[in-house]
Amino acid sequence: MTGVLLLDKPPGPSSHDAVAAARRVLGTRRVGHFGTLDPFASGLLVCGVGHATRLAPFAAGHEKTYRVAVRLGWRSTTDDPQGALASAAVAEPPSRATVERAVTAWVGEVSQVPPAYSAKHVEGRRAYARARAGEKVDLPETPVLIRRIEIERYAYPDLELTVESGAGTYMRALARDLGEDLRTGGYCTALRRVRSGPFGVEEALSWEALMERGGAEAALRPAEALVAHLPVAEIDAAGQEAVFRGRALPLPDTMPAATGWVRLRGPAGFVGLAEVREGRSGMLLQPRKILCDPGQAGWEPLGTASTSDGGR
Repeated sequence: MTGVLLLDKPPGPSSHDAVAAARRVLGTRRVGHFGTLDPFASGLLVCGVGHATRLAPFAAGHEKTYRVAVRLGWRSTTDDPQGALASAAVAEPPSRATVERAVTAWVGEVSQVPPAYSAKHVEGRRAYARARAGEKVDLPETPVLIRRIEIERYAYPDLELTVESGAGTYMRALARDLGEDLRTGGYCTALRRVRSGPFGVEEALSWEALMERGGAEAALRPAEALVAHLPVAEIDAAGQEAVFRGRALPLPDTMPAATGWVRLRGPAGFVGLAEVREGRSGMLLQPRKILCDPGQAGWEPLGTASTSDGGR
């Protein structure tokens, strides 16, 4: 069983809880998610099943889109509703024009300090574990990319945004920083991920449907969908066998030497990924992420399950 499972996680369960539920209903331990959602957050959780977990480095880097609700005039120790809240003294609510200027300043390549209650490692321990133990947590600034922020609604103290960002961007930190820029304080009251790479939450399996018999299996998508943006090299049966044995293939003449990563498709379908490298006699496709076992008897194309959403 190999493929991509899109889940619409509700507020409450952690990403780990969602993965554990998928493992139970699918009857396999080999399930992992490609981008954490905090317990208070909802929306799209992209999971890899079986050999598709080998594609994690490519899926984890997908850009994401969120709907973000911010409450100004308050601060939270965790930058979300689960922390201790404290009101801030605000002489005058900021105008919409002021909020628009503050929002615009965060678009582009910016530096962000992750929340103290985050999964970042600090001297071998998670930051949230240190924070819960009462330790002071000082995390360094991290470069992040925010492609777009749109104000969907502003009626002080509530601000609703749509944010498109690169991987590793914390919406809780954005809510906090906007509040500080506006001199009102602020925290994230609600968060919903609506897109991750090529996938939208409207395609995802609901939490209720996940628990229905056969729902998760019917909702599995091809593993290849995780890397659909990469170019494709078609290989014959001999090339497929060489790939299974880890041998490099000549780079097709139609592909430039700077291609990088390439999808491999054999007679039976998607095989895995190869990386372009230089060889003694020219440029080669070196197999790196093969999604089946070399010489596997009765091998069939991976990720050919139904693309039904299983009753979202």
